[in-house]
Amino acid sequence: MDKKEIRKEIILKRDKIEEKDKKEFDRKIKDILKSSDYYRKAKNIFIYIGFGSEINTAEYINEFLEEGKNIFLPRIDLSKKVMDAVEIHSLEDLKKNKFGILEPGKDEAVIDKNLLDLIIVPGVAFDLWGGRVGYGGGYYDKYMSDIDESIHRLALCYQFQVLKELPKEKHDIKINEIITENGLIIV
Repeated sequence: MDKKEIRKEIILKRDKIEEKDKKEFDRKIKDILKSSDYYRKAKNIFIYIGFGSEINTAEYINEFLEEGKNIFLPRIDLSKKVMDAVEIHSLEDLKKNKFGILEPGKDEAVIDKNLLDLIIVPGVAFDLWGGRVGYGGGYYDKYMSDIDESIHRLALCYQFQVLKELPKEKHDIKINEIITENGLIIV
């Protein structure tokens, strides 16, 4: 299967998760994340806001902020086709972008990406080799292409989103670990 077919199949499957199961899976994933050394040691965390049937990371973000973590969210500049990380202090400060995804305002300052400790990467599918199929914009691959190798890249997803192997392209940036409702997978 190519990336387009994988996207279609996995999103369809993800959209069919029962709400009660989704809440339980999301809670388990958050608990595993919060018990990880990478999370405990991280001061500056870059995370996305779950959209549609993605993991509800908004609940995670509120807890992270309460715990004193510095939280950064993606902000996309469509005209330049780039993404930056912008610090937030509350989810209430966010605005919907063209795609209906919440993001920081245009006037907020960005962080030097090499000051991040942990990047939590969204995606449709992941593989056991660190591969990832995103949504096709390439924003995360571009963003992570020149970051320090010591910055941990982690994916959160449901177990069925982890496939044996995905198609790869030269510009694809690998992740270090995957957390599902069933546990941690080191790639």
